[in-house]
Amino acid sequence: MIKDHLIIDGTPASEIIKKNGTPLYIFLEQRIRENCQKILALSKKYFKSYIYYSYKANYLDTICKIIAEEGLGAEVATEYEYLLAIQNQINPKSIILSAPYKSHTFLQRVLADNIGLIFITQPDEIAEIAQFAQKNQQIGIRLRSLRPNKQIGIEIKDETIQQIIVNLANTKNLSLTTLQLHSGTQLDNQNFKDGINHLFNVANQFEQQGITISQLDFGGGFPEASLFPEDELENLFLLLSENLHDRGWQKVTCIFEPGRYIIGDAGLLLAQIIRVFKVGKTPWIMLNTGNHHCPKFSGSNFRYELIDCISEPHNTPTSIAGCLPTDMDVLAKHYPFLKNIRKDDYIAIFNAGAYTISWSTRFSYPFPPMVLINGTQMTPIYLPKIT
Repeated sequence: MIKDHLIIDGTPASEIIKKNGTPLYIFLEQRIRENCQKILALSKKYFKSYIYYSYKANYLDTICKIIAEEGLGAEVATEYEYLLAIQNQINPKSIILSAPYKSHTFLQRVLADNIGLIFITQPDEIAEIAQFAQKNQQIGIRLRSLRPNKQIGIEIKDETIQQIIVNLANTKNLSLTTLQLHSGTQLDNQNFKDGINHLFNVANQFEQQGITISQLDFGGGFPEASLFPEDELENLFLLLSENLHDRGWQKVTCIFEPGRYIIGDAGLLLAQIIRVFKVGKTPWIMLNTGNHHCPKFSGSNFRYELIDCISEPHNTPTSIAGCLPTDMDVLAKHYPFLKNIRKDDYIAIFNAGAYTISWSTRFSYPFPPMVLINGTQMTPIYLPKIT
């Protein structure tokens, strides 16, 4: 920043806009690398650990290659993400699969590739995986989060553990080595502490049944790195380390799956104000972007700034809408903004690197096949291509 102007890697944002137009997504390579390096260094300081970047946060090929270069593995939730990771030359042994749905063809592919780890979300998945496993395959159990209204994962009860043990006994090539708990997003230390204790308690239950748990996966859920300073991350890892020692689990391998922490604050979206108006007494602005580029349900800590008035007082509650013709395209209500806003001013939306343009509303799945039926005739329908 120079005076009031946003400077991006030495170039004024206004120059970038004039050259490229808006809306424009910008990703900062050095910030991505720094975030990778910080979490790798701090985790290794306290325990044996592996870091897997969560592809669902941002699966843009260029971004994922940078993260792979920094030594992170890949956590994938769809076949598309898995193929991207392979294309980025990530060894299958450095990939973990956390998909609630795994088609048989997908399972066959990853098992043939000797993928590092597959998580199950229901006990009956053990038999599904076993029928395709030709070699010994590590599997893990995704535990259901303790937070309210969470449905993904297995709720651990005595009868559930017994069912899992019976299912494992009927297989030859599967080894249960890992428990995973993804508590949610934008976690604080208390959420994380609750998750630690739950993982330990369940791990002890399996140990008592003769199953050795060698890895604990604490998922992701970290905030954007700009909102989660290095000392706070270190305090969280220190908390985990102390709990490992107190429980006698200091030899266990810890797994983390950061997504937002790696890429969230490394991305920003430049947009332009196309309307300034009022609804009642509330000022509103409309941008030439919207939820289709920057979905509000992504859980991101979006921050809105005029690129040439960064340091001016932000004390006027203002609502911000996108350009789609629907009431759903409201990005923020009563956001503290500047008083004097003009049409055609440019805005930077910060913390827009994760769960935005690549994730959007369709996640990382392709469109399903579409057909037109006329009597007995079936004709494929294709998406329009505009050149």
